[in-house]
Amino acid sequence: MSVAKADRTKPEVSLLGRLLRCFRRDRRGATAVEFAMIAPMFFGSLFAIMETGTLYLRVTALETGVEDAKRVTLTGQVAGSGGAPQQLSAFKTAFCERISWLISCGDVKFDVRAFTVFGDAAMPNPVKSGVFDPSNLQFDPGKPCQIVVIRAYYEVSSITALIRNDVSQLSNGKVLLVGSAAFKNEPYGAC
Repeated sequence: MSVAKADRTKPEVSLLGRLLRCFRRDRRGATAVEFAMIAPMFFGSLFAIMETGTLYLRVTALETGVEDAKRVTLTGQVAGSGGAPQQLSAFKTAFCERISWLISCGDVKFDVRAFTVFGDAAMPNPVKSGVFDPSNLQFDPGKPCQIVVIRAYYEVSSITALIRNDVSQLSNGKVLLVGSAAFKNEPYGAC
């Protein structure tokens, strides 16, 4: 009776062994399975590289806009354009002239402050507890011979912030890009 049991299980074991051996020898589809295993990491890295490139491009555009706005501010063109609304308009026009193809100028926030000496030119941090708060930003292009600090802030969404934390600065997952310049106004009037 025990011999009959052994004979009955032996064909099943050999059938299972043969199936496993056939499965091990069959290599069709192995490449597809391997690609499916590494595809999420590959595409995640690819998107992170592309997003980092676009972030650097936007920061470069932001810095270009700040340089253009700096040029019209230090020569007195902004201060000489009229009242505060006209000054802000002249500043934004100079800022947005060459960068509007990449950055939405309406979303850029400016902090422009004038100081009498460079040692006093401390700018407050508008990010508190991971939230960008533009309520304390000012616009003062200064007078002749004054030191002016310009900062432009631009929030941009980050697609890959979920898989990396090197660029996500804000608690909402967005990245805050900053362009800045510090300079002394020219003596376009009495100092």
